[in-house]
Amino acid sequence: MKTFNFFFIFCVLLIFPVRSQVLFSEYAEGSSYNKYLEIYNYSSNTVDLSDYGFPSCSNGCDIDGEWDYMNLFPDGASISPGDVYVITHPNATNPSNTAYNNEIAIYSDHTFNYLSNGNDVFALVHLDSGLILDIIGEMGPDPGTGWDVAGVENATKDHTLVRKSFVLTGNSGTWISSAGTEFDDSEWIVLDNDIWDNLGFHIYDGTSLEVFGCTDPLYMEYDPNANIDDGSCVTLIMPITGCYWCDLAANYFDFNYQTTISSMTLAISDASNLISGDIVGVFYVDYEGYIKCGGSMLFLGNQIAITAWGDAPETDWKDGFQTGEELMLLVFREGLVYETTVVFNDSAPYTTVYGNNNFGEVVELSLAGEFVENCVLPLGNVNCDQFFTLEEDKLNAKIILTTDMLGRVVDSSHYGIVFNIYDNGKIEKKYLLDH
Repeated sequence: MKTFNFFFIFCVLLIFPVRSQVLFSEYAEGSSYNKYLEIYNYSSNTVDLSDYGFPSCSNGCDIDGEWDYMNLFPDGASISPGDVYVITHPNATNPSNTAYNNEIAIYSDHTFNYLSNGNDVFALVHLDSGLILDIIGEMGPDPGTGWDVAGVENATKDHTLVRKSFVLTGNSGTWISSAGTEFDDSEWIVLDNDIWDNLGFHIYDGTSLEVFGCTDPLYMEYDPNANIDDGSCVTLIMPITGCYWCDLAANYFDFNYQTTISSMTLAISDASNLISGDIVGVFYVDYEGYIKCGGSMLFLGNQIAITAWGDAPETDWKDGFQTGEELMLLVFREGLVYETTVVFNDSAPYTTVYGNNNFGEVVELSLAGEFVENCVLPLGNVNCDQFFTLEEDKLNAKIILTTDMLGRVVDSSHYGIVFNIYDNGKIEKKYLLDH
C-alpha cells in the first residue's frame, strides 16, 4: 500500500459528477412480463455501454461473492447525456405476443429474457475492474419473495421503483443504505404495481447547463454563472506567488471544476472517518503551479466514488490530471477544509496515480487537521522577496538545488511543480511538463 499526506493545497471544488456516469433510475417487476430496468446517464458525455455490464444472480447467488451471470449490453449500445436506456422483457415488446405492452415497448432499447421476479439482484459494473457502480438487491442467499424498500415489504416484487432526484450517483453496491427503512431515508420511491408514468425519462437534481467563462474568482473576468472554464481568465485581481497559497486557501474556495473527455474513478471503500455532508475532492497541479480540484463528491453516508478528470489536450491551459500524476485528497466539512492521510490499494487492477479509464481505491482515509491552520509554504515560511520577479535577475545566478512541493530534492526527470533554489538565495517556482 502507498500512504500519502497532503499539505498546503488550494482547490476549487464541486459536488456532483462521478466517473461511473450512470445509475439505475427506475425498476419495475409488474404483472405478466411488465418488467424493465432503466439506466440514466447523468454526465455531459455520451456513455459507451461496452465498458459496462449488468450482472445478476437468480434467486440468490450460487457462489458467495460471485455473480451467477455477467450480462452484457449489445454492440454499439450507448446513452446520450441526460437520457435513459431501458432494458425490457421481449414478450412485452413483441407486438405479436399476447403480453405486448405498448407503454413499455416504445421506450425499449434492449430486450433481455431474464429480468427479476423480485428476488434477483442486478448491478451496474465496470467490466475492466469489476467495480460495482450501482445495485438493486443484495448479493448473497435467496431473499425469498424480494427486498424491502423504504419500509415497504417485498417492494422489489409487484412494484415500480423510481430513483429520487437528489441521488447523484450509484450506491457502489451498498443496497441496504440505498433501500432505506422508511420513505425519508430511502433513495427510492415505491409505486404500486404496473405504474410506468416515469418510464423513459429521469429527473436529476445534479443536471446543470454548460456555461462557458472564467471560473476563477481571482481574475477580473470571473463569471459566477460559469461552470466550464474557457480560458478567458486574463487579469489577476492580486499578484499571486507561492507566498499567497494560504491566503488563497482561506478566502477563495470556489467549489468548481472542469469536466473533460477523459477520466478515471477513485472509489473510497472505507468512509468510516467521513460524516454525512462532507465533500471529498481530488486535486491536481495546473501549469501555473496552483493546486486545483479535478473532481469531488458529496458524502451522504455511503461508500462513494469520485471522478478524477483528465487534462483536455486541445486546450492551452491545464484543466485536469495528466497520466501518472498523484491523486491528492481534501475534505470540506462544515465550512472548513481538512488535509487527509490516505492509503491506496496498489494491487491490480487498481492504480495509485491518474490514468485514463483506470480505477483507484482508497482503503483508508483520515482527516489530518485543518488546512489553513496547518498551511505550510513551499520550502518553509519564505519571504516573498526571495522569489524572482524579472528574468534578468537570473542571468548571473546558478541553480544549486531543485525540490518538489514537499521539499524533496528532485532531478530534471521530475515533472509537476518544482522550486529552483539559486546560489544567490533566490527561488523560482516552475511547472515542468511530462517528458
